[in-house]
Amino acid sequence: MCGLTGYSGQFSPELLASMTKAIAHRGPDGEGVWVNGDKTTGLGHRRLSIIDLSDNAAQPMNGVGNRYHVVFNGEIYNFKKLSQYLDSKGYVYNENSDTAVLAPLYDDLGPDMLKKLNGIFAFAIYDSQKDELFIARDHLGIKPLYYNQNSDGVLFSSEIKSFTHYPKLDKSIDDVAMVSYMTHLWSPGERTMFAGVKKLLPGHFMVVKGGKIKDIKRWYQPPLPRMSPKGPAYQKDLTPADLYKTFENCVQRQLVADVPVGAFLSGGVDSSAIVASMVNVGQKPKKAYCIQPQAKAMKKEGFSDDGKYAKMVAEHLGVDLTLIEADEATLDDMEAVAFQLDEPQADPAAVYVQTISQKAKQDGIKVLMTGTGGDDVFSGYRRHSAIMLKDKLSALPTGAMGAGLKKAARLIPSNTLSRRLDKLGGILGESLNKSLLNAFNFNDLGDVAQLLGKDRVQGWQAQGRGALKQALEESNGHHPLNRMLYMELFGFLPDHNLNYTDKMSMAEGVEVRVPFLDVELLNFAAKLPIHQKYGGGQAKRILKQAFEPYLPKKVLYRSKAGFGAPVRSWMTGEAGQKVLEELTSGNAKMAEYLDKQELLNVYNNTQAQKSDGSYTLLALYMVELWLRKFK
Repeated sequence: MCGLTGYSGQFSPELLASMTKAIAHRGPDGEGVWVNGDKTTGLGHRRLSIIDLSDNAAQPMNGVGNRYHVVFNGEIYNFKKLSQYLDSKGYVYNENSDTAVLAPLYDDLGPDMLKKLNGIFAFAIYDSQKDELFIARDHLGIKPLYYNQNSDGVLFSSEIKSFTHYPKLDKSIDDVAMVSYMTHLWSPGERTMFAGVKKLLPGHFMVVKGGKIKDIKRWYQPPLPRMSPKGPAYQKDLTPADLYKTFENCVQRQLVADVPVGAFLSGGVDSSAIVASMVNVGQKPKKAYCIQPQAKAMKKEGFSDDGKYAKMVAEHLGVDLTLIEADEATLDDMEAVAFQLDEPQADPAAVYVQTISQKAKQDGIKVLMTGTGGDDVFSGYRRHSAIMLKDKLSALPTGAMGAGLKKAARLIPSNTLSRRLDKLGGILGESLNKSLLNAFNFNDLGDVAQLLGKDRVQGWQAQGRGALKQALEESNGHHPLNRMLYMELFGFLPDHNLNYTDKMSMAEGVEVRVPFLDVELLNFAAKLPIHQKYGGGQAKRILKQAFEPYLPKKVLYRSKAGFGAPVRSWMTGEAGQKVLEELTSGNAKMAEYLDKQELLNVYNNTQAQKSDGSYTLLALYMVELWLRKFK
């Protein structure tokens, strides 16, 4: 797990050095740069030593003689198995390093080598004979990769902040992306706040030659259930024991490391399943970590006491648990993480990921296992329950029902119940396709239109949901829940959860692994009938059944808990006043984009509990902070 940078074109080695230094936090164990003879290609690397701690695994790494040079961020979990294949082909390389398998594998198979990799990765391979770069990102975008095409050539990096060292970087703002960050809290697909900086999409590779992008292709598509001529194919039920065995395989495969491995343990189903599996395969986490915020405001806003459940799991499994007692995240914490996040994400959960990673680093733990992805693969969000209800009521005129729920939400003071009623009303009251898209809206699009202008929002409606619309179209004809789960993998997961998890853990030099997103488990989940994902009013039904022999039922069947901070309490207190002052000051970067009167309306209505604009205000503030730090 590391950080990489590079270029193709007319750039200086000094720029490469600056770009690499900008992501030093990603790799505290070593630094390396390599430039070809005519200086038209450069590769930079920061190393976090996880597999093969020796200098033999330092990067940039050459391979197959000196034909290839490689920089790599991630882990290839099946590298030992791939070594057997490469040995049969006669290749000579460092068999103790997962990075070392990439060059010979590419030499043998070309881009098809990607289909043999089981891991999390972003990497670049320079072929000196062809004088071209092959750049790839893993199947679900677990590891980040950004690029910028400009008049001098192509730049790429694990983080956007590297590009700010290029003096001629076009810092034009992408209005469509801005609306996405305001509406979703993340930007689906390739767009970022910089119009010229793109994300290489998950499951894609890129070929660069002579300072120009020669090709971008998709190499992986998440699985959907097989279709029959009459509609979705409902397979036979799979057994919870089958799921458990598959899951255990994935966890064991991802435990490969030459350093101690720990785990997140919130006491929820997903993280508890990870830790139970680690124990069952004989690789108990050195330590498990849980945040226990000490604040009444957390309970008021629907956050439960994770510590109680985490202790229950730890005692049941005999695991060493560290409860990190802390005040809830604050607005000041959000300001501190804004630069590290690279993107203006208004989610306080990022603060806690960094807090846990910080503690793990202090304890000498470089790798943490997490349950991220469980909700997205097996169904665990409230929007999944809402779409199941919509499907169940499909024969009824749900438009009137949806309008009624939204009206009821407006008649009561703004609180957790009113917000959920409003969201449910929006899902029930729209056509299926519109409901599926709007289920991913975190802030009201009407409010965003009033704040940023209708023209920007209309542009966003035409272009801004690219990745989500693609997933919507590709899943056409499938059950609504499977369609929504498929959409999770094209936006919320890679562009929100995985982004802040990567950025905030790597800020502390800690690697996070995600067994729920192992390709083997994705293939298993695609075969499940709907009622095994969501049945009897129970989300993640088969997953909970699979772990009944290993975990307390109080943990498996606890209510869904959030992971965040009391943002609504912030915005009705001093923090809200600070946000308003910052956004209306003469120095505000948002001044050219924002309607100040509408901002006042959102703020005043939130104070009076007429509507809930708390996350709208936080999203505005995060965009403001991003503009100050990057533009």
